[in-house]
Amino acid sequence: MTDRRWSLPSNRGMESLQCEVVGSTDREMVCRFTLVGEYWNRAPEAEREATEDFRVVLPQVIVARDALGGLRQSFVDWLEDNGSFSCALQPTDGGGQVLEVSLGDDPRFVRSTQKAVFTFSYFSGLVMTTSFSFMVDQSCVRMAIDGLTDCLRNKVKHLRP
Repeated sequence: MTDRRWSLPSNRGMESLQCEVVGSTDREMVCRFTLVGEYWNRAPEAEREATEDFRVVLPQVIVARDALGGLRQSFVDWLEDNGSFSCALQPTDGGGQVLEVSLGDDPRFVRSTQKAVFTFSYFSGLVMTTSFSFMVDQSCVRMAIDGLTDCLRNKVKHLRP
């Protein structure tokens, strides 16, 4: 990833959350979030190979820089204690957007030791509510920490062309 992107893959490698910072100030970032999932080809006569199953793009989500730093620290803490956490990432005035991420147990998933369920929830006023969840392990979280560290150092002040 470049210093304007970070991602969190699932532990099975078929799902991921990708974030690209398309503009920022000292306090806020405009991010393009993309959630991608693969699954076995569902066509009746197709070969049994993984293919893209879904792609959801949220092209202009306002995120508080300090909240993104808090997410990074929560990931670091999780590596040490495996404790559950939830973070709201939008600034005080999120423009009608609410973005929350969490990591921990979820009774809907069968999981093993050293793995947790990551959930990405997005609300846009009364227009849309969505939530995606997938399992991650320590290596997945380390990748996110590395990317977040680079993104938080970046002081890009313009929007991507």
